[in-house]
Amino acid sequence: MRSYLKILILIFSITFITSVSIFGILRNQNKNSFEKNIIYMGNNVFLNDYIVNKLLTQIIGGKYLKAKDSLDLNNIESELKNNQFIEKVEVYWKFHDFLEIKIKEREPLYILKNEKLYVDYYGKFFPMKKNEKDLPKVFTKLSKDNLNIITKFILRMNKDNFMRKELNEIYFENNEFKINLKSYDFNIIFGNSRRLNEKIEKLKVFCAFQNVQDSLKNYPVVNLNYLNQVIASKSLVYEK
Repeated sequence: MRSYLKILILIFSITFITSVSIFGILRNQNKNSFEKNIIYMGNNVFLNDYIVNKLLTQIIGGKYLKAKDSLDLNNIESELKNNQFIEKVEVYWKFHDFLEIKIKEREPLYILKNEKLYVDYYGKFFPMKKNEKDLPKVFTKLSKDNLNIITKFILRMNKDNFMRKELNEIYFENNEFKINLKSYDFNIIFGNSRRLNEKIEKLKVFCAFQNVQDSLKNYPVVNLNYLNQVIASKSLVYEK
């Protein structure tokens, strides 16, 4: 009888210990498990969930799947910001076990044609994908100063609806701009960015006249540098 009782106690003890161990393992797994949600702030053209998940795996490896308490969210944000296509990122716990990742990708403003790079609204460049956007194409020497000047120039041009739709190519050298438009064949000596609004208005008037005057279509180059005038000529030198 005593032997039988000892066996029961032993079986009970083993069962109890096993149950406690399994409960502890499951509880620990639940503690470390979490869900995630990737939110794109604005349009996402270059990034998708597959790419972002791949970046996360590279940054935090296996911890990404099983070790919630060991995640360094600040480090994850910093590493994601190193990606050339990401402008802004926020990583935080929305709930205790729900990781939310907000990402804003860079939006290209223009194309550096020779280097095959996009440049965003802050003058930051990043690789150009195959899906080349219908953006102004810029030809210039790649430098921080040039990018800053050109970025400010295009941002100001884009405030005008006509120029935002028509601006096609920009050549920048020695602080002088030469441009051409999508719907017109002539080339434009724009000069520097001083009196920009005046130059835009003069150009718009010239384009409007050309739409109704065939004789103005014989001039391949127009110069906006002269005060209150547009000089159209067949002999002006325009070097690209």
